[in-house]
Amino acid sequence: MQALRLLRGATLGSAAPFRKMAYWNIEWKPAPYPCTQAQREAAAKRYGLLLSDYQPFENDGLAPGDYPYLRPMNEAFRDPWEHYDFYPVKRNYNEPVPFYWEFYSESGADPDMEETAFYGQPTWLLLAKFVAFPAVFGVLLWLSDFYKIFEPMKPKDFPFSGDKDHYTFEPAE
Repeated sequence: MQALRLLRGATLGSAAPFRKMAYWNIEWKPAPYPCTQAQREAAAKRYGLLLSDYQPFENDGLAPGDYPYLRPMNEAFRDPWEHYDFYPVKRNYNEPVPFYWEFYSESGADPDMEETAFYGQPTWLLLAKFVAFPAVFGVLLWLSDFYKIFEPMKPKDFPFSGDKDHYTFEPAE
């Protein structure tokens, strides 16, 4: 009974399990959307960008505050030989990342898919390869239909077919 009371107190009766969840710092939250030139300069400085490179998201009511718009790029296209601070995700310390950065991992989405898809082969060539393989086998099956392959067999042998007597019960002469 005491164990049940301790278990209930540790899970349902307190907020302790919720305090162990992921840490979030309020300083990581983007500031409000920059409206003045001074706010734009402060936002560019905050994210370590030049003022000429800083471009906020379009203010359509869904913008993530003063977070800069960075062109989304799959991390597979980053230089594999550069010495990154955190190599598994090819990222350096204090480097701004695209807003939906977690979607653009090496195994994730690629926003440049149309430009780099299929090793530069045109779509018509891919379609021709896709259609040619089953078409060749279809033509071969159609041509082989003219030449029937079968195992030659004699007609089935029945004990009495009515045309001749194979044996009789009369004494031999």
